[in-house]
Amino acid sequence: MAQLFYYLMLLPLSRLPLPVLYAVGRAGYWLGYRVLGYRREVVLANLRGSFPAWTEAEVRTQARQFYRYFFDSLAESIKLFSMSVPESIERCRVENPELLAPYAAAGRSVMVVGGHYANWEIAALSFPAIFPDFTVMAIYSPLKNPAMDAMIRKNRERTGLYLVSRREVDEYFAADPVRPAIEIFIADQSPSNHAWEKVHWSHFLERTTSFLAGPERNAVRHNRPVFYMNLRMDSRGHYVSRLIPITDAPREETPGFITEAFVRILEKEIQRDPTPWLWTHRRWKRGVAPAAAEALQGKDYLAAEYEW
Repeated sequence: MAQLFYYLMLLPLSRLPLPVLYAVGRAGYWLGYRVLGYRREVVLANLRGSFPAWTEAEVRTQARQFYRYFFDSLAESIKLFSMSVPESIERCRVENPELLAPYAAAGRSVMVVGGHYANWEIAALSFPAIFPDFTVMAIYSPLKNPAMDAMIRKNRERTGLYLVSRREVDEYFAADPVRPAIEIFIADQSPSNHAWEKVHWSHFLERTTSFLAGPERNAVRHNRPVFYMNLRMDSRGHYVSRLIPITDAPREETPGFITEAFVRILEKEIQRDPTPWLWTHRRWKRGVAPAAAEALQGKDYLAAEYEW
């Protein structure tokens, strides 16, 4: 069944022109938001909590803008199944790729962290061609259907992207790299384990929020310079990324600095333009661990502002 869906639905749809897929996406917006209300209450609750000064009319206007973008991004993700490498580069350029040249010359791997903001999939697919001196690796969550997971993984890796399951991260870092890598972590998921020592707590979008500590832990353990992947929509279906340095010496930073830097940049981007963030995600579903809010008092990891 998975193969039939992949070969008879996904691939044929992906060969349609993107404007046609956008039109299908607008129909999906009408059905998903207005008729079925797909996660509508989750989105509205997330927006109300993140922007408490907004009126209900402003919240609902932003929700509609988000859903229109959300279904546009689904159309773009379908297109990725047959998108060529030249087109992926044309649709997602990197403003400052030269920043990574010294690391490639030194044979040193780097970590790139980002959020579920704008179309991160297009960025990941374009990176192997933009950075040919690196292996480009991205952490992903496998699908529950193994056959569909294998087909989608094979398709995404056709541009040179190397996908590593989140369950195999330790094995990846334990292996000897053949050449330097760009290691992409999308790090704004809600952690599954709320043990105090395994998450980072921060004040994010007006709430005490837990973040994955894994990217920082691996950056320190394996001495990876860390960059934030700032991604913005240039025009419909076109994106521009800018790499923002967080640290070149992770082992010299205060514990929590790397994660907090990521949090602050992501929050600033969301506040600048809330539309492209994944508001359907149940980001605050696990609540707050005891004493987390108290422990945050007086913490200030950042000494600099990040501007673009």
